[in-house]
Amino acid sequence: MKSIIITISSLLIGFNPLYSNGQDTIRLADLFKALNSSNPISKIPSSIDSVYQLKQSNLKVNYLPKLDINGSATWQSDVTALNISLPIPGFSVPKPNHDQYKVTLDISQLIWDGGSTKSRIELEERNRILERNRIDVEMYGLKERLTNLYFNLVLLDVTKNQFELMQKDLARRVFELESGVRAGMVLSSTVDAIKAEQLKLLQNLDAIPAQKNSLISSIRAITGIVINESDKYLLPSPIELSDFSCLRPELSGFGFQKDLMNASSNLVSRKRYPILAGFAQGGYGKPGLNMLSNNWDTFYLLGAKLSWNIWDWNLASKEKQQFKIQQDMIDRRKDVYLNGYNAQIESIKAEISKLRNQLEKDNEIINLLHGVTERSSSSLKNGTITSANYISDFNAESRARLDMETRKIMLSLQIVTLYNLTGNDIK
Repeated sequence: MKSIIITISSLLIGFNPLYSNGQDTIRLADLFKALNSSNPISKIPSSIDSVYQLKQSNLKVNYLPKLDINGSATWQSDVTALNISLPIPGFSVPKPNHDQYKVTLDISQLIWDGGSTKSRIELEERNRILERNRIDVEMYGLKERLTNLYFNLVLLDVTKNQFELMQKDLARRVFELESGVRAGMVLSSTVDAIKAEQLKLLQNLDAIPAQKNSLISSIRAITGIVINESDKYLLPSPIELSDFSCLRPELSGFGFQKDLMNASSNLVSRKRYPILAGFAQGGYGKPGLNMLSNNWDTFYLLGAKLSWNIWDWNLASKEKQQFKIQQDMIDRRKDVYLNGYNAQIESIKAEISKLRNQLEKDNEIINLLHGVTERSSSSLKNGTITSANYISDFNAESRARLDMETRKIMLSLQIVTLYNLTGNDIK
């Protein structure tokens, strides 16, 4: 689980529900949908399928007849001749010319290849499934990044609201104290100290738009969604999971990798089978099939051929052993992944439980600190404490509110992270 980017130790915030008030309300679930439909990576699976279809079509060509036109012109140092003499006046056995020419049309048809072509198609299918699975893994990485960006936006929006509330509280205190300054009951330095605190808040407010625009730009780059400055962000509140079975593509990917190894091993076995094919050849040459003729002639022949590599020096056996070792390695990686997965699940569950326990006490802490702040305000107006004492109490209450509202956001983040980690979708 990635941590929230923004350092929140210095943010003093109070939380109000983010309901739409004439503005668009951005939901994390809607951003996930946009991610799945608009991100360029989401378009890759269709391209993977197209490549697979082309490869499959190319492999199926092995089942179709093959036609080749061949030609040759040769001069031979020796030719076939009959060295006999016949007692017939004026008759001699013809001797072929040393130059010979031939043009042929060769047709071959695969009859049986031991299932090699079928195994190649199956191997490409396993490759296709594994490639799509890798895209799913990439999409989950983007989903996790989008989750963190969104919660940062929620935190910034809430922070801005709280800073504005704090500004109003301090402005009210300044107004009250200025009357005390005029009456000579409060030192002007007391008011100046609170005004300085107001300026610090303004500095924090001034930094928020740049941070927000950066987050909005990152979200737009991932989802294609244009978020306006005035849009609100709804804090997700999904139902807590009771089933923590892993549905992540990483886990199914281990099975797909093993399927690919099985398909590769099966192809190696199929290559050891004999290959049977029929063929036909028709041609025109000098000579034709009659090697004793010096005339141009047509010819044809039909036949079948068998090819079988009966001994490969155990190459196939060694290749299959390699695939078996790779499968064992995949099983080990799967065990490592599941161990890490279970550890993350337990860690998140413990964090959720801790946050819930802390939230139960937050309201009581805030009520107590609010009383302290109110008494400090009264003492400040009476001149019995310094502005530093009041600001310390004021910030203590604000930090307590920060702690409570940040825990609410973090609790929602932990639950959403649990959804992402297990591979479940947020409705």
